[in-house]
Amino acid sequence: MNHRLSRKFRLLLIAAACTVVLAGVKFALHSLQLEGITLGSLHASVATGTFFVIGFLLSATIADYKESEKIPAEFAATIENMHEDARAIHHTYSAFDIDSFRLKLRQIIIAFEADVRNSTVEAHRHIHELHDFFTAMETAKVPPNFIVKFKQEQAQLVKSLFRVSYIQRITFIPSASILAQSIVALNVLLLLFTEVEPFYGGMALVAIISFIFIYILLLLKVISTPFHREGKTRDDVSLFLLSQTATRLDAKIASRKAKAAIAK
Repeated sequence: MNHRLSRKFRLLLIAAACTVVLAGVKFALHSLQLEGITLGSLHASVATGTFFVIGFLLSATIADYKESEKIPAEFAATIENMHEDARAIHHTYSAFDIDSFRLKLRQIIIAFEADVRNSTVEAHRHIHELHDFFTAMETAKVPPNFIVKFKQEQAQLVKSLFRVSYIQRITFIPSASILAQSIVALNVLLLLFTEVEPFYGGMALVAIISFIFIYILLLLKVISTPFHREGKTRDDVSLFLLSQTATRLDAKIASRKAKAAIAK
């Protein structure tokens, strides 16, 4: 339970810890009378500009994150469609090896899950190995229009895989991210060296603003990579639909094996 809570509130705890440290620094600077900046109207302008920049980055990064949420569902749906079409083809053209095709689809799902979590490239190889089954369909006299549909679905799998890989590895406007981090750091430094009266109320205000800035920067870092290693964070895009599809394929494979064993 503690591990689950720590994953759920990980960003909150990190931001809170950083805020406590900054509050301590603020208190030390006040005690040493090192607050040499007088609070003025420009402070509000600086804070507003900082919120604008990080808000722009957050909205753009969330767009990629929301797209990433759709990809597992589209990937699982494509696998399901390919499996159902293959079942129908096997019913009419029994020479087509449906068991090996099911196993390959399952391998694609497992490889995709591993690739997005661990930055490997096995799924791409498994997807391209579907060409062997398309050749087998031609040998089994499957009509060309069915094979063309399978190839289109194969291309959709590759497209989804490439899109995930791109989102995982590329940072949205890296220079803008550096700008956001820089102005947040400068803003916090400005607040630390600004004399605010009454002191304790001002320190609380500095702590709140710093907490918001730090939390948003941490959130940007997390959602810019929608898929992390299993269990690292609860903000990952879920892959439960892929797991469910793999489970259904496992059940079909087990059922076929059982029937084959009874037939013997």
